[in-house]
Amino acid sequence: MLKKISVLEAAGDLNTVTMRLGCVLTAGVLYFSPTVLWAAQMLLAAGCHAELFPAPLLRATPSAEPREGDPVTLSCQTKLPLQRSTTRLFFSFYKDSRTVRSRGLSPEFQIPTASKAHSGSYWCEAATEDNQVWKQSSKLEIRVQSPSSSTSSRTLNPAPQKSPVPESTPTAFPGPQPPLSTPSKNPGFSSPLQVPDPHLYHQMGILLKQMQDMRALLGHLVMELRDLSVRLKLETIKGPVEYE
Repeated sequence: MLKKISVLEAAGDLNTVTMRLGCVLTAGVLYFSPTVLWAAQMLLAAGCHAELFPAPLLRATPSAEPREGDPVTLSCQTKLPLQRSTTRLFFSFYKDSRTVRSRGLSPEFQIPTASKAHSGSYWCEAATEDNQVWKQSSKLEIRVQSPSSSTSSRTLNPAPQKSPVPESTPTAFPGPQPPLSTPSKNPGFSSPLQVPDPHLYHQMGILLKQMQDMRALLGHLVMELRDLSVRLKLETIKGPVEYE
């Protein structure tokens, strides 16, 4: 009889521990899942989107206001860090909410003969081969000029002619020249090692604290399971002796 009672008590303790484990895990899922998902998204955004390559910059060559009949080349310019130089990027080009060239390895889109129909807002997209990381450029407005309008604009605004008598102007020493712009200072080519958002560090700290709390709860649960295992062993040993 004593053995049966001890087994029932042990079973009740096991049921209690199991219920506590279920409560802890359920609370962990309900409480930590949104935080973990949010932190994972932030880490992916900060680690992949910010560090793999900067947002591309769309440029038009020779000009964003070409004349009808002239060729135009759109270049989707971005760069990979040296440690990721083997990563392949695929480029797409869009105009007024429609695709003008689907994914391809070439970062250029050729317009052999520009016409009025080619006028509009263009932008490009650079993406990895698995499409896990992708970034879009800002929009570039292309305005195709008709030959008559460009000729009339030159006629209405003739170049100023120089006076035959040279004017005597005082010699002025050139002032300090502005520093040359470098690609690293271009907003479209931000350094991949830029300082992450401090808000991300704050949220990561909160996540780590919550994970430590979860670890402490699981530690207490493991201790209770160990105590229960010891009690079960003792009851198993005492049972045959008491029956004798």
